[in-house]
Amino acid sequence: MNRYLVVLSLFVVLIVGAPASSFAKGKSEVLVLGTLHQFHETTRGYSFADLSRIIETIKPDVLAVELTPDALENRTEQKTKQEYQRSVFSLMEKHGYSAVPMEPAEPEYSRLVGMLRESNTELREKAPQKSEAFSVYSNQLYEYLFAKWTSAAAVNSPETDALFEVKHEFQNALFGPKEEAAWNGWNSHFLKQIHAAAKKHPGKRILVLVGVEHTYWLRKELKASKEVRYVSLGRYLK
Repeated sequence: MNRYLVVLSLFVVLIVGAPASSFAKGKSEVLVLGTLHQFHETTRGYSFADLSRIIETIKPDVLAVELTPDALENRTEQKTKQEYQRSVFSLMEKHGYSAVPMEPAEPEYSRLVGMLRESNTELREKAPQKSEAFSVYSNQLYEYLFAKWTSAAAVNSPETDALFEVKHEFQNALFGPKEEAAWNGWNSHFLKQIHAAAKKHPGKRILVLVGVEHTYWLRKELKASKEVRYVSLGRYLK
């Protein structure tokens, strides 16, 4: 048997004989599911019950959630992100999902929120007409999207991501450096926690639950990441 056949035979033996667990320790799968917070209540085709069904269909090992460490630990009821008390927390108890918080703890949380508030206040004071024009644009965008969002697939579509990417490019340019730094800082912190979860849970399936405006940013970064295996929602939303 020549050298090529010997090497090939050894390769086949290694692949066939290797236990399944040896592959389970590879890169974690990561999926990103955009949520609508309190608007699941009124969105046809993507209710809180629909959200729960989709999460169960995906069968994650780990949830990366849009909460601070304290809010996750204490299961704090959310005024805006109502998907947690109305869906996610009960699923964690039912299925024993591990969960990691993506939002920063203090003082970083207040620092980033403060930058966003400052940028909004500064624009209203210095250029009230521009601030008002952006408000009209944002409201019309959401009016259009809520008419289009008739399913979880529509919410998590390339069109939705593209529209929010344009919105935030415009928003960052209009509101200035503080807005851009805070927005990118917030999303970067999310990404950092996702990568940390992937290292802690190698070979596991991580489902990222995040407000829909963040999905374009995270999906683009995760698709390009060499640390995880990004998986499209695809068949899970059919």
